[in-house]
Amino acid sequence: MKFLELAKKDLRLELKNKSNISLMLLFSLTAAFLFSATITEPSRVFSPLLLIIFFLTGMLGYSVSFLKEYDSGTIEGLKASPLAPQEIVAGKMIFNLCLMLAIQIFVFPICYALFDVEGNFVLAFIVFAMCNAALSVTITSLSPLLAHSRAREMLLPVMLFPVIFPLINSTVVAVNAALEGILDLERLLFVVAYSGIISSLSMITADKVV
Repeated sequence: MKFLELAKKDLRLELKNKSNISLMLLFSLTAAFLFSATITEPSRVFSPLLLIIFFLTGMLGYSVSFLKEYDSGTIEGLKASPLAPQEIVAGKMIFNLCLMLAIQIFVFPICYALFDVEGNFVLAFIVFAMCNAALSVTITSLSPLLAHSRAREMLLPVMLFPVIFPLINSTVVAVNAALEGILDLERLLFVVAYSGIISSLSMITADKVV
């Protein structure tokens, strides 16, 4: 699986430089502390606040991890390699997935404590991890569509938000249910199916957009 080699290469570079993940952690923690200090009873809006943090944090990672290939010109090297366009997208997908799950390991417990949340921590963490993974896969799948735009860093969150809103809505409901100890399988199945459809469409059009 050549796309795994691409993901491993990006992960090795990230672990060596730590610039991207450090920026994402700093931003997410700063946002978490600001929310906890300025919002009355943040525990009541734990899920939406957490999603805002991860959505904005993710934009930093997605724009740097995929779109930087176009800015630096290394995308031409990837195209010239034995990797198919679908494998390039899949490799970036795995890389961003690992990055966002790593951020969640640090940020989720901190937000849970800062916002003084009461509920089933383990189940909420697992459910949010599933939804976080689906969001990461969906956004990475759609990122190549804006890669050739001059203002792609600004357009990325604006253009993608309507597409990922169903995932965001389902995530809020599923995490709230998980905090009460309820596993909302209907919402989780929708999240998995929706992200699967988007990623499949991305693979179909990868030859045209990468």
